[in-house]
Amino acid sequence: MTHPPAAGEAPIDLLDFTRPAFRRDPYPTYRTLREHTPIARIDRGPIRFSILTRHADVVAVLRDPRMSVDRPFQPKPIAGQDDVDPATLHPLARALRALSRVMLFRDPPDHTRLRGLVNKAFTPRMVESLRPRIQGLVDALLARPLADGGCDLVHDFAEPLPILVIAELLGLPASDRADLKRWSDQLAVMLDGSIAAQHIGGAVQSAVAVIEYLRVHLEAKRAHPQDDLITAMLAAQERDEHLTDDEILGTALIVMGAGHETTTNLIGNGALALLRHPAELARLRAQPGLIETAVDEFLRFDSPVQATSRVPTQDVELFGERFEKGREIALLLGAANHDPAVFPAPERLDLARRDNRHVSFGFGIHFCLGAVLARLEGERAIGSLVARAEKLSLAVPDESLAWRPGWLLRGLTSLPVRF
Repeated sequence: MTHPPAAGEAPIDLLDFTRPAFRRDPYPTYRTLREHTPIARIDRGPIRFSILTRHADVVAVLRDPRMSVDRPFQPKPIAGQDDVDPATLHPLARALRALSRVMLFRDPPDHTRLRGLVNKAFTPRMVESLRPRIQGLVDALLARPLADGGCDLVHDFAEPLPILVIAELLGLPASDRADLKRWSDQLAVMLDGSIAAQHIGGAVQSAVAVIEYLRVHLEAKRAHPQDDLITAMLAAQERDEHLTDDEILGTALIVMGAGHETTTNLIGNGALALLRHPAELARLRAQPGLIETAVDEFLRFDSPVQATSRVPTQDVELFGERFEKGREIALLLGAANHDPAVFPAPERLDLARRDNRHVSFGFGIHFCLGAVLARLEGERAIGSLVARAEKLSLAVPDESLAWRPGWLLRGLTSLPVRF
């Protein structure tokens, strides 16, 4: 799809994503940008970047090999560093070394090698084998709230479920859930670049702690292999290439940080969407088979990840506009998911929506590694909630609901409900 040039400087107040009104509902702002300034250029002193809001534009950038995921602030691999025994390094240096190997922030050919090797371990079959365990965890987490007649759906259900699943996936003790939850919350701060810089210190400390924790478990699994993702990554190989310890640790770190926060928000945002659309809630209750398309609609309607970005590795001409080498391009996934050129009646929640080409999991070579697992958790969690809670309603006024800090990762701080 082609578009006429539509670049320009967006109004400052429109781009203030810290506004309470925006935090509560960003989609009117996205619509205004998409309709009037779909390619917004921001040039204010040292702050220089562009913002894209149309679905076709976002997809074009995500699939363009001239676009890099590399960022100036990311730790970079140091030549010869892998030859140094990690035991001789300071814990912070060990953590930075593992963070520099995270595939989320690596371009080809490194990304291609890492993705291929991890895909051999993180297979749909492995994820599907978790289905009975996920259902058991869902049932256990719902038992007490159903008996009590209500709960905080985020605190009591949407938050603990992904942590327990991640522990199962990585082969970590469920008894460490409290530590895993605390570390995962802090890792999410590192992933959400919209959160104030003063919070990064705690996130780095958590990264150090969790990598030291994971390193102990990695060594234990090397000695005593188990049926889990860390063991599978230890065994993964391709043309005599192996994942290094730091690459395994970096992958496990992303599974924890991104896999926890985004799935929590998928469940919480999806449940809120149903509460705000009682006809669709009744429809899902009457037709439980809709849950698969429903989860994709929840992901489109109020995406847990609202934006990502890319940096051109060279001057690029796209959509009739020039994007300079090194100038960051912010891709508003939430705006693209509400583009009427792709989604008829985009502001309407339609649990049976077909051809749902949302970009909540990204697109192209960096398509979310955990998409299959996130969908499975969303299906089991929301499907079971709707089936078992016959009278589901908000226990507080809608206007009192609060959202998490930052806006790139969108989710509620709590969701009190009655059954």
